[in-house]
Amino acid sequence: MGTAGITRGFYENVQEAASHIVDVLSGVLEVNTIFVATNDGTTNVILEAFNRNEELVISGSELPFDSSYCSLVLRNTKENLIITDTAAHPLTCSMDVTKALGNRFFVGIPIMRRSGETFGTICLMDKPDYVIRETDIKALNAMAVFLGYVVDLESTLLIQKQKLNDTEQLKQQLQMEKERAESEAMTKAQMIALMSHEIRNPLNGILGLTDLMRTPDMPEEHVEYVDMIETSGNILLSLLNNIMNFNINETGRTVVHDDPFDLVSTIESTVYLHAGLAMEKGIELGLNLEMNVSQVFVGDEVKIGQLLANVLKYAIDSTRTGSVLVTAVVDSQNVDEAGTLLLHIKYTGRMLTSDKKLQAFNTLDGNVSIQKLVGTNLSLAVSQNLAILMHGCIEVSSLGEEETEFQIRLPLMKHWELPQLTVIQERLKGKTVLLVKAPDILQGVSSLMRRWEMDVNMTSDTSQAKHWLEDGLEPEIAVIDMGLEPDKAMKFIHELKGMAKQLPIIILVPYGMHMDPQEAGNVNAVLTKPVRQLDLLNALSATLHRA
Repeated sequence: MGTAGITRGFYENVQEAASHIVDVLSGVLEVNTIFVATNDGTTNVILEAFNRNEELVISGSELPFDSSYCSLVLRNTKENLIITDTAAHPLTCSMDVTKALGNRFFVGIPIMRRSGETFGTICLMDKPDYVIRETDIKALNAMAVFLGYVVDLESTLLIQKQKLNDTEQLKQQLQMEKERAESEAMTKAQMIALMSHEIRNPLNGILGLTDLMRTPDMPEEHVEYVDMIETSGNILLSLLNNIMNFNINETGRTVVHDDPFDLVSTIESTVYLHAGLAMEKGIELGLNLEMNVSQVFVGDEVKIGQLLANVLKYAIDSTRTGSVLVTAVVDSQNVDEAGTLLLHIKYTGRMLTSDKKLQAFNTLDGNVSIQKLVGTNLSLAVSQNLAILMHGCIEVSSLGEEETEFQIRLPLMKHWELPQLTVIQERLKGKTVLLVKAPDILQGVSSLMRRWEMDVNMTSDTSQAKHWLEDGLEPEIAVIDMGLEPDKAMKFIHELKGMAKQLPIIILVPYGMHMDPQEAGNVNAVLTKPVRQLDLLNALSATLHRA
């Protein structure tokens, strides 16, 4: 039929697609006649036909719609029409086409468009004794759906082509304006990129040399000087990176991707990466996630992580003593669809600005106030640009004399629940937990276990925990925080083992703290704070399963 050689991967029109479908079906089915017909409600036109032995239908032939078998197919598009003998069937026995063709086996499949409109039919004809298989019907239905997509695609392309023709002149004018604006922006971007490159090369050399300068016998004073050089170099390198990111955002080359991602893991990983910096400064870094690890959202994972990292680093840099607490919650008006991610970064320190309360970094018309942002911190300017690109915003306010809080709002779409994690959470429901933890800013572990509907008995007093056990409390697992003081915590663990030998124990270790391997062997699991939800979920599930 002349269609077997199509290798382009597309069709010029519906006629060519119909020809290819008939050609494919003729090689699969042993039926005598296969044809594709279209109609406009008045006339039935045969687009393409194949006859194996007996010529029953001719391509291009026309028939009044009501006089064709196809009209019977399209009267009820919810069901396929299968007639084993047209001369005996009540719908076809009196039709003129039956008198002309004689008694025949007939199958008709409707071709539907996405809008619900009918386009035509794919039909088979043969002698009355022809037997059709269920797999043949499935193949016909698949071809009908495919041809419906082709029809929709061709219609869409025609509409687009018309729109392009109507706007061609306007497009040329806009293109000229666009090229002029891009040329100006490119000159600015190239200048910044060149400057960044020229500064970055010698700076990387300086940072490399600081590593070479360090020796085991270096005097303490010289070590301090090398540290100052390295710190200053890293600050300058971070500034260059922020300048480049800001420049990319300003030139409009930043693209926001909406893909499914693990929001909980993204936030936890970002906070965890800053745990070392917080430890070096001797400040407490906490994370409270008021959301479930099993939920998957749609958004730009990389940009959300970058935005949070910039604000979090600013908060840690602004905190001399005290703590930094990150709280995250998804405020869903509709649990199944859209929601708003609310990130609160509260830290012990003042804003690096004279304003006591800033309503928002963006102005009333939505544009970024560059002077205010750059006057505060360039990384915050990058973060605000990212927030606006994702249709969100950043606000900051002073909470009294010594506390400041950033609020980040970003719209998100909920994608799905991870069923395997939901099953694990179901297994934890109702399990009794003894939680002994330090009275710190972090309530994430207890709130997580309560969200998983576990029976949590929490205290920061080891004596109180022992009294509970003596009074008859029978926990199925114990979670002990080494923040209680390592010696005190390990002593309590040994006492706990004596009171309940079979009780499984999980310990929480502050970031940077090293456990004695022998002591670690006395417990079932060791988790590092800030504790990741998935790590806690897996540890609880695995430990309780082995118990």
